[in-house]
Amino acid sequence: MDIREVLSGGDLRSIGHVDAVVAYVGNDPDRFSELMTGLTDDRPVVRMRSADAMEKVTRRHPKLLRAHQASLFEQLQIATQQEVRWHLAQLMPRMTWTEEEASGIVHVLTDWIDTETSAIVIVNALQAMFDLSAVHPRFHDELKALLESQLETGSPAVKSRSKKLLQKL
Repeated sequence: MDIREVLSGGDLRSIGHVDAVVAYVGNDPDRFSELMTGLTDDRPVVRMRSADAMEKVTRRHPKLLRAHQASLFEQLQIATQQEVRWHLAQLMPRMTWTEEEASGIVHVLTDWIDTETSAIVIVNALQAMFDLSAVHPRFHDELKALLESQLETGSPAVKSRSKKLLQKL
């Protein structure tokens, strides 16, 4: 199976054959590596669907991310496509990060929260920061301030998630 070709076609409003790719990749590290190459594909639809499939595969098999941690950290910093960003935010808490790396992730996520127009990106960035702060408590105060700010200025979806996360802090 050529994963990139299976994920191509159509537009950004559909997930295409993501579920078939998720089933094909399973817990296979080589197939997951092939899936990872879709993040740098020239076609936005392939990048989006690759990120979606990665997120779905790693719900059950988060260890597959380990071999690609450095690459995903790099992708987090350079991704501009909102559909890729929201999935990258979901992936970050599934890996183990040093304090310095976590700080870099929080910096990027905070930037997205401040500048992104996609409510999905903002919600997933807030959730990722919440999850990371459970392991790296030094981000707790920064997260609390962001959540309180989003309660005032965020979209309805962002306000709802902010309220839920504040209740859990």
